[in-house]
Amino acid sequence: MYSNFITPPDFIENDLHTILLIDPTEVEVQDTALICKNVGTDFNVYIYLEQYKDFEWLERAFNLSEAVIINTASNELSKVKDQMVSHYKASYYGPKNFFDNNRRLTPMEYLINYVRESSTKSYLDM
Repeated sequence: MYSNFITPPDFIENDLHTILLIDPTEVEVQDTALICKNVGTDFNVYIYLEQYKDFEWLERAFNLSEAVIINTASNELSKVKDQMVSHYKASYYGPKNFFDNNRRLTPMEYLINYVRESSTKSYLDM
């Protein structure tokens, strides 16, 4: 199998673990793809960038995702990102800090942690 990288207007609904990356850099998307390729776990990775300006798509992708990882770099999307950070499934990285959310994770850190935790759970279930 393989991981899916999805941008507006598309959606994929299947049983893969689904994450949403908001405002990742091109390098972060490439690093995420490399990790997905090498960890032995497949993902749906929704990617939303500031220039897309499709908030209905963003809301649906947010709702479909088990985890949302937000780059807090300042831009026109900052107000929306600041609101999303307070959600329980949101983690963030970048220049801003939030006192009510201490879940600071880059996309790579999230994927590595997820795979590590999934492997531990599978081992314990034996």
